[in-house]
Order: sequence, then structure tokens, then C-alpha cells
Amino acid sequence: MKLQNIIKPVLVATILFFSLVSCLENKFGTVDLDLEEDGKEEVSYTYNHPCAMYNDDDFTRVKTAIAAGAGDVYTEFTNLKATAYAQLAYDPNPQTQIVRGDVTGTDYSSENYVYAMKDAAAAYQQALLWKLTDNDDYAANAIDILNQWAATCIEIKSNDANHYLASGCQGYTFANAGELLRDYDGWSDSYFTAFKTWMVDVFAAKNYAFLTKHSDASDTHYWANWDLVNMSSYLAIGILTEDDDMVNFIKNYFYEGVGNGCLDKLIVDTHSDPNGSGETIAQCQESGRDQGHATMVAAVAANLCQMAYTLYLDNQDVPELDFFAADDNVILKMCEYTALFNAKNGLDNANSEGSYIVSITAMPFTSYTAFVGESQEYVQTQASEDQRGTIRPGWEIIYNHYAKVKGLGSGYQYTQYFAEKLRPEGGAGDSRYGSNSGAFDQLGWGTLMMYRE
Repeated sequence: MKLQNIIKPVLVATILFFSLVSCLENKFGTVDLDLEEDGKEEVSYTYNHPCAMYNDDDFTRVKTAIAAGAGDVYTEFTNLKATAYAQLAYDPNPQTQIVRGDVTGTDYSSENYVYAMKDAAAAYQQALLWKLTDNDDYAANAIDILNQWAATCIEIKSNDANHYLASGCQGYTFANAGELLRDYDGWSDSYFTAFKTWMVDVFAAKNYAFLTKHSDASDTHYWANWDLVNMSSYLAIGILTEDDDMVNFIKNYFYEGVGNGCLDKLIVDTHSDPNGSGETIAQCQESGRDQGHATMVAAVAANLCQMAYTLYLDNQDVPELDFFAADDNVILKMCEYTALFNAKNGLDNANSEGSYIVSITAMPFTSYTAFVGESQEYVQTQASEDQRGTIRPGWEIIYNHYAKVKGLGSGYQYTQYFAEKLRPEGGAGDSRYGSNSGAFDQLGWGTLMMYRE
């Protein structure tokens, strides 16, 4: 049963009858019900849980690889067990408010989102370990983290828009942890329902507000990653709560949305590989900003596409859910562009040694105007070298999906290069990614969950 109807009010039949009524106020604000302008397809879905990032077939495959006792999957499994967030002694620190950004008007004197950031990662990592080991201690500990947050936290807040980054990044991490743990016998129906209610009221409400209003700025004011993390959270919560309307909203937004996270704005242009491979690569909306955020776009897009694809496997009559395949595999082309520009030819697994494999002068770039019509409008004329060489987990998702799941014979050479360089890829708690928010923007542990021979 759906937790609640978020996008389409239950009074839609009445509103259709009384055609003069065009909108309805609900907890997420005013929802436009002008159906003449809403030509987007709305469908119902099958949910064979877990069905967000991974399904039971994935866990069966990974368990088999772990049982072999060697190899990259096994190595990453042992690395996961060793992180600070995977320890059974991990003690969460729930807050009444998650504050990211200007603290004016909040109950706190400084930002505190790092508590949610770390606790969400701990819940997710221990949920993974429960699914892979059948050790109920991991499940009990992870659920305790989720229950404490659901019982304590009432809102995400700041005096600026930055709290929407927390609603996105921490939203989809918490939701994916809950999705993995939902069939644990020790999680009572009442506590699980309370957790789902919390995810909807505290996170999904913010996700929806951002994607529809963009903090009362222009729809393209915020960079692509702001959209992508909130899209990821809203989709994950929609799957968690079996809310078809939420899933439909993200499906439609991905293709026809208004912000910089939708395909039409996420991809600025396509180019030929300057190294002469014949590949087509795609410049993203953040390629000219800095590479810390350009790689975030690639990593979060990988997570978003993986969640949609897992749901697609049980809903293949809705091909639009295969975000990976959209626009002739343009997500792969985008990741190829980002990987090409950031990869070095060193032999280390942190991308810190050697020389870049393409020069800035050889890298193709279409001029891009950011903040059009605003006081800070400026034109980007080349791929940004700021933070060039940044690494993030996420390349394993892209490479293994296109090369192994889809079986494509080419088109992923730079993604493959990065995946192999970082393997085992790791995630939050891996020293290569540091301890700041960038290590937690994506779920990580792609070698463990995505790698195929």
C-alpha cells in the first residue's frame, strides 16, 4: 500500500468533473492539475523488493563471488567490513534538524549535516553487509540508526538553498539503506512505517519542492548535481514507499524536466574523441565549472540510472526506466568525456601519479553560458582545470552496466580505464576519497556490487 499520494491528489476525479478547478493545495505546495498541459505518461509499477540499487539476483551473484575467497569482489568485501561505518559498535548521533548552509534561523550555531551524512553511510554499509553475510547483528544495528533518526529529526533547514543538497545526498542514502533492510524480521511494521513516513515528510517533501520550484530561482540557476541528488532521493523514496506517482515524476523529469538535471540540459554537446578512437563523448553542464562537481555529476547519475534500471528489470513494459539507454547511451558518453579529461596515466590506484591522458588544448568544448540572465552570468570556454584529477566511486556502475550487463563491444574505454585504475573502488571510509562530503555524495562499493568477470 502506498504511504501517501504525493503528486496526484486523491481528489483528481472531482477536479476533472469540475473543470474550472485547476490546482489543489497539499503538503508539498500547490500542485498544477491542468491535465491539458500534462501529456506525460503515468503508469503503475511492480515492486519486487529490494529493487532500488540492487535486487536479490545481484546479492546472489555477489555472495557467490565472495564465497570464492579471492578476487576483486572479495577484496572489496573485506575492505567494506573494515570501514569505520561498518562496525557494529558504530554509535549514531541523530539531530532534530539537519542543517547545511547558513544556520540563521535554525536551532544550531553551525552546520551539522555531517552527522546525517555519516550515519546514513553507516546504515547503508551495514545493510549491505547484512544482505551479504546474513549476520543479523548488521541489520539490527543499521535499523537502530534509521529508527533513531526517524524518531528525532523533524526537518532539513538552512537560511539558504544549501539544505537541498542534504535532502538529496542523505535522502537517497537513507532510503537505500531502508530498502535493503525492509525484509528483516526484527524491523517491526510500526517502526518501518515510521521510517517511511519520516523519509516522505522530511526528505521527499524537500526533493519535490526543489525540483518544482528550485528555491524560487530560475529553473536553470542551480548546477546539475543539485537536481541529480534530489532526483535520486525522490526516486529511492518512491521505490521504498511503492509510490507510483513519485516514480513517474522522476521518470518524466529525467526526460522532460525543467532543471539542469534533465537530459536536455544535463548534456551540453557531443564531441568526437580527441584521441581519435572514433568514440562520441558528451560534455556535461558542469564540465566547465570544476572537475570535483563534473565527477559528482557522473557518479550521482550512475546511482540514479542504476536505481531506475533495477526497477526496470521488473517493469520492462516501461522502457523509459532504462535511463542508461536514453538518447543512444548518452550517460555513457558523458562519463567518457569526464573520465577522459580527469584520468592520468600513472600506475597508482588514486589517480595522483603520471600525466593527464589528454591536454587541455586538445579537449573539445562547446562554449556554455552559466546563470543566463542573472547578475553572475558568465561564459565558459573550456573544460575547467579546477580540481582536475578528482576521483569518486561510480565508474564500476557505468563500465559494468554497458560492457557486461548490456554487452556493448565499445564506447567505454575511458570509463573502463578509470574503473580498473580505482579497483577495488570502495566508498565512504576509503582514505582515497577523504572525509568531506564528496566521499558521501554517492553510495560507492561498485566493485563489490557491480563487477562482473
